[in-house]
Amino acid sequence: MATYHLRAKVIQRSAGQSAVKSAAYRHGVRLWDERLGRAFRYRKPDLRHSEILAPEGAADWVFSRRELWNRAEAAERRINSVPAREIEISLPRELSADARIELVRGYVREQFVARGMVADIAIHAPLGADGVEQPHAHVMLTMRRLDPSTPTGFAKTKAREWNENPVIEAALREAKNAYRQNETPELAAQVDALDKQRNIHVWREAWATHVNSALAEARVAARVDHRTLEAQGIRRQAEPHLGLARHIERSYGFLKERVANWLAVVKRNELYRAFAPYERRDPAKFTRDVAAIRSFTDELMNQWRRRPRPARPDRQEPPSNEVSHEW
Repeated sequence: MATYHLRAKVIQRSAGQSAVKSAAYRHGVRLWDERLGRAFRYRKPDLRHSEILAPEGAADWVFSRRELWNRAEAAERRINSVPAREIEISLPRELSADARIELVRGYVREQFVARGMVADIAIHAPLGADGVEQPHAHVMLTMRRLDPSTPTGFAKTKAREWNENPVIEAALREAKNAYRQNETPELAAQVDALDKQRNIHVWREAWATHVNSALAEARVAARVDHRTLEAQGIRRQAEPHLGLARHIERSYGFLKERVANWLAVVKRNELYRAFAPYERRDPAKFTRDVAAIRSFTDELMNQWRRRPRPARPDRQEPPSNEVSHEW
């Protein structure tokens, strides 16, 4: 069954992140970060496709991952800068690998590249919790327009409209203020209509449209819906995204056993340290005493195992094979 997932986030310097490091991780390659003066190298065996899409007429350096993200970092001066945005999307299992690539390309070209952004696409297909591939894509996006007249190749100012349309943002702010003063159904509808025009909601709806078109073209009956469960009329709560917690859940049994073994060793070592002075004082006597204690505890456990056990009143005794004779 096709599932819907789209999440947008930013790469932030204030959070210790780097666009170069993020690109190296998502594509499983080695990249040198000129700003940090170090290399980042990762392995991604589940990587299925890697590609850079750029506006028409882009310079050759744009299609070099190292050049692209180092220049994007160089264009930023502030310690809390945001050199890149990332869109994370799930891909339908029902589609072939080639169909997934074309789906992502079409969506990215329409929603991002057509507006002037450079998009760095990485498609992964790791195994999901059910043992089946879980295909998804990471799309890293530039935050500035290309400008060949600058040293970095990026414009000196950011394209703020890529964050949010200023006209929609101002109208939404005004509508929300009006609704706070007078909570009427008409103003609520106006706020909702304007909110749907925000970039994130436009991107979400467009992704659902592209996915459903690809599913229809592949003659797959499944469809996805970008709306909330409440808007769809489904009476259940949305399940939270587990991410790393899902792997922790699967490894809980292994971790529990390892921790139990570790605790046993720690306690045993504590006993060794506690008895060390007695062992140094008279090793032979210490060995005899330990053997006597071990023999005593073993005998105690054997007696406990051989103890008579009263029959439980609510438990039927098994049939006996003995033959009873009456004289």
